[in-house]
Amino acid sequence: VKVIVCGAGQVGFDIARQLSAENNDVIVIDHDNERLRKINDSLDVLTLHGFASYPDILHLAGAEATDMLIAVTQVDEINMVSCQVAHTLFNIPIKIARIRHHAYLEPNWRHLFSRDQMPIDVIISPENEVVESIGRLLEAPGATDVIGFSEGAVKLVGVRLNDDCPIVNTPLRQLTELFPDLNITVVYIIREEEHIYPKEMEQLLPKDEIYFVADSNHLKRAMQIFGHEELPAQNIIIIGAGNIG
Repeated sequence: VKVIVCGAGQVGFDIARQLSAENNDVIVIDHDNERLRKINDSLDVLTLHGFASYPDILHLAGAEATDMLIAVTQVDEINMVSCQVAHTLFNIPIKIARIRHHAYLEPNWRHLFSRDQMPIDVIISPENEVVESIGRLLEAPGATDVIGFSEGAVKLVGVRLNDDCPIVNTPLRQLTELFPDLNITVVYIIREEEHIYPKEMEQLLPKDEIYFVADSNHLKRAMQIFGHEELPAQNIIIIGAGNIG
C-alpha cells in the first residue's frame, strides 16, 4: 500500500514508523527540514519538503498512484485542504485527517465532511478521543481501559486482578459453569513480561492484567467477578480549562 503522511511531527513520525514496519510504501511531507532530517535518519521512508496542501507537492509525492493520505500536520486547515486536493485532483481513495479545533466538530457542521463537500473518510480528534476515553472509564470503575463495539452494545475491558479477586487460580473454562448467566470471555492476559492468548485451562493469577469482552448489560457484574466493586465517581475535579477540559 502506498501512503502519503502529511506532517512530520511526533504523530506523523509514529504513523510513518508503524506503516513502514508493515512494509508499506510511505512518503512523509513537511515544510520543516529538521523534522524531515530526523525521519530520514531514523526510518526507511521517503520524505519531501513542502506544504502538503499544495497540488504540485502532492504530485511530486506520487499522489496519482497513492492508496491513502493521512494528514496530521499541526494546522487543521492544511489537513482539510490536503484531503480535498487529494480527492479532487488525484482521486486518492482513503483520506484521514487530524482535526483538533472543536468549531469544526460541532454536530451542526458535521455535513461539512461529507463526500459531496470536503470528503474526509476518517477524522481523528485527539481531544474528543481523550474525552470519550474518560467517559468510558467512568462507566466501569476500576477498569484500566474500555473500548466499545456495536454502538456500545459490547465492551472490551482491561482490568488488573488484585490478590482478593474471587476467581484467581480458577481455570477459564469454569467461568461459564460458575456464571452461566453472564456473557463474558477473557481474550488476553498480560502477566509480568508475558503476553498470553488464553486457552480454556488457563488460570488467572493475582497481578494479571486481563482483557475481557462482555455484553454491556453484564459489565457491572463482570467487574465484580474480577474483584472490582468500586463505586461510580460522583464528584469530579477537572484541572485545566483548555479544549479537553
